[in-house]
Amino acid sequence: MIGGEGAGEKFEEDGGDNKVPIAFHLDMELDQLTSWVERMPQAVMLVDDQGGVVAVNHQLVNTLRSERDEILGRPCTRFVTLPQEVEKYITQTEGTTDIENRMLSVHGNLQVKGLSPPPPVVIQLISGRSRSGWYHLLLFTFESQPLTIVQQHAEALLSDLCVGVVVFDRAGSVVEINLAACELLGIRRQQVLGETVRDLFCNVNPVASQSTLFDQCTQGEFFRNFSTAWEVADNHIEAVIDYQPIDHTSGDRVGSYLMIRDVTDLHTLEMQLRRTDRLAMIGQIAAGTAHEIRNPLTSIKGFLQVMKHALREKGDLKEQGYTEIMLREIDRINDLLSEFLLMSKPRSARMYPVQVIDVLQELLPLIENEAILHNTEVRYEELEDDLPKIMADGELLKQVFLNLCKNGIEAMGDGGVLTIRIRWLKEEEQLGIEVADVGPGIPTYALEKIFDPFFTTKETGTGLGLSVCQRIVHDMGGTIHVSSGDWGTTFTVLIPALVK
Repeated sequence: MIGGEGAGEKFEEDGGDNKVPIAFHLDMELDQLTSWVERMPQAVMLVDDQGGVVAVNHQLVNTLRSERDEILGRPCTRFVTLPQEVEKYITQTEGTTDIENRMLSVHGNLQVKGLSPPPPVVIQLISGRSRSGWYHLLLFTFESQPLTIVQQHAEALLSDLCVGVVVFDRAGSVVEINLAACELLGIRRQQVLGETVRDLFCNVNPVASQSTLFDQCTQGEFFRNFSTAWEVADNHIEAVIDYQPIDHTSGDRVGSYLMIRDVTDLHTLEMQLRRTDRLAMIGQIAAGTAHEIRNPLTSIKGFLQVMKHALREKGDLKEQGYTEIMLREIDRINDLLSEFLLMSKPRSARMYPVQVIDVLQELLPLIENEAILHNTEVRYEELEDDLPKIMADGELLKQVFLNLCKNGIEAMGDGGVLTIRIRWLKEEEQLGIEVADVGPGIPTYALEKIFDPFFTTKETGTGLGLSVCQRIVHDMGGTIHVSSGDWGTTFTVLIPALVK
């Protein structure tokens, strides 16, 4: 019996730390009864004899993920699914004489906001009379459910995910991390289990222009789709991060998780698309203006040649020198226009089976002559015999290799070794042609822009040569890559081979 706070209560153990009343006679006012409900250690709802909610404690409010005002005064059936006979019993207790100290235990479901399916619960229903009428106390205990197939194999699924996942407990310590996250962060699983966020990022070198993931995670706020970048063991990583809480069905926060999506390949593809867009834009400008520029240039060049001849006959050598300078500059403009046109609309490629060795053998005399002018040695290496042919345009390939070799020779200045190497990549079914120099290398800031139109590190370069090379190689179904360091620079051209 409950005659007041703490007076005459009868309890039984529920198998845990909670105690629940087995019978009571409510001779308290409603505000006293509400205060008593609030102090209950488990989720509790107090319902009147019409089925309306008159009191709830904070445990139930958190469990339902609702505000207290959204629950009070509403029918209890909006928040809990009860057996039909129990609903009828709750709403028909007035006038009943045989329910004094009655206690029922039934199964039902809580209607938790945003949670589907509704979690099953065991409901202990205790009915009693107060001065103003009948009330029903509903005490909720969550049922232990059989594990779903996802829950049973969660660890295996987590380890196989290509998305990095890190799980933290309520204190912020790492309790689980999968293989993908370990690889992206450059760490070992056993190294960080039980450690903090700081230890998680011990091997990460953030890109200077990016907000660091560590800073973002330690601000105490959750977020989605945070883009950042870092370097791990010389690998550049572009990633999109989610950091979200993990809440129990009761509403209590039990931890948080970090989800890391590697978008490095996607970022590279976007950069290539932007570069292609720039090339297309330049191509449109070039196609519309190149011919219009060349027409007056042809006239100017013709008259300058006449003036040069006339000045030579008069013996005005100084003025003749001026005309020669102007003619050379006009030739430079014509060369630039030719590269413009090639980049916008390369000449119709005549694709046929080509033996790369033959192409390079024809080019070697030109390359060696250029190397002699710079006191440079040229080495030619065939790493495999009987190399397969490729489907390409031999003349355009000459342009690509000649451009790469000239760039390497000029980068080394006076002296050095230029190596031309051919290798057969059997697994990839590609032929690889490497042009390597031992120059000072390309600055890090320039590597990402090296194929951009008009970007050059030369004082007199147009910045179109490598853009044109990349366009030609791509049109043949191949790719071109660059690596650079203190040891020099290596350009690698990969083109699909014709395999029988």
